[in-house]
Amino acid sequence: MSNDGQRQEEPTTDRAGAQLILEACSKAVEDYRGGTIGKAQALLTITTQLVSLEAQQSGAAEDSGTIQSYLDMLADQINGEEPDNGAAGTPGAFLSSERSRSREPSEDADEPRPKRSRVDPGRYAWASTDFLLETRLHPHIARTLELIRLYGEDLTQAKRDISASPSAPEFPESEWTNVLTGRAVDLDHVFAGHYTPGAEDKTTERIGELEFTYRTPVSAKRVSCFGDWVFAWKRASVATTFAFPHRREELDAYGEQITGLFGALAPSVHSRVLDFDRAVRKRVGSVRRSLLTDVGDFADLKLQYIDACGANVFRAEASSNSGGSGGAGRRGAGTNSRKKEACRKFNSERGCHNLANECRFRHACAVCGAEKHNQLECFKNARRDA
Repeated sequence: MSNDGQRQEEPTTDRAGAQLILEACSKAVEDYRGGTIGKAQALLTITTQLVSLEAQQSGAAEDSGTIQSYLDMLADQINGEEPDNGAAGTPGAFLSSERSRSREPSEDADEPRPKRSRVDPGRYAWASTDFLLETRLHPHIARTLELIRLYGEDLTQAKRDISASPSAPEFPESEWTNVLTGRAVDLDHVFAGHYTPGAEDKTTERIGELEFTYRTPVSAKRVSCFGDWVFAWKRASVATTFAFPHRREELDAYGEQITGLFGALAPSVHSRVLDFDRAVRKRVGSVRRSLLTDVGDFADLKLQYIDACGANVFRAEASSNSGGSGGAGRRGAGTNSRKKEACRKFNSERGCHNLANECRFRHACAVCGAEKHNQLECFKNARRDA
């Protein structure tokens, strides 16, 4: 055979060898995708094959982009993405790069990354159970779940659209996430947002690969009485109805229920109603099969947070009777002596966050000593100022 014939066969032989090696690399990726080999074995196979390719074709394995492309394919598989058949590193792309070695690396950087493939929720372990359960759900709950899934597809876009909507109610930006995802709204933030004169502090939150920034109000004030709750609940109810219009009757009825509890209990134990409300809304936001008006689903919470024998109530009273620390002797004497003094926080504009039986000081007026009001409401103090 002549030298010219040998020179013509050498490129063909090299091309065929490169094709086999690249197919072996692709097979390693496919085996890893199928679970037959681990990540380490896949990396070892790819590296070995490309080193063998370097021995056959000078400079082929020195191109780190070829190895990196296969690493990206493995990374895409880990992240649940499907590798692009036309991406760099596949057999077709590599052979085309062999035919055009002069292309600049910067051109590859401009190529779009493969998009994340959409996961089929029907393959989740709980999918069949949810399907059977949703057929028995209340129509309003089913509609709520449908909208939660819709907003969750692009939560950032949904919040952006609300911020530009002329019909959107006034509401803290930080709480729109809870509204759109169906979680319990923090009424303390809603209440504090009304008394925050300046702009809210910016907070960055990540959901998957999405990152967005919102402002969180400083909780200078907290919901501590019936009036505070009514104000905060009204705003939270309007915002929730804006995103879930079908829940208007449910939210109004729930507001009447909580108002009835406030009216049935003495003001000194209204904090129990506040705790009960938080627990109910937390459960509804976590367990997606109850309405706020399903009283029977919250019987245990009513017992725990409101009844005198409830775990939370009993624990608070036991802590108060033991001085809050279980100590005795001088520690107990010190607690008793402080209990005779009027609470400064109770007599301030902000008020005391503790219950009267939990606070180390008396919730009484610093002027007249009465326990029904603080010094700001005391008529004797007003008379003295006059």
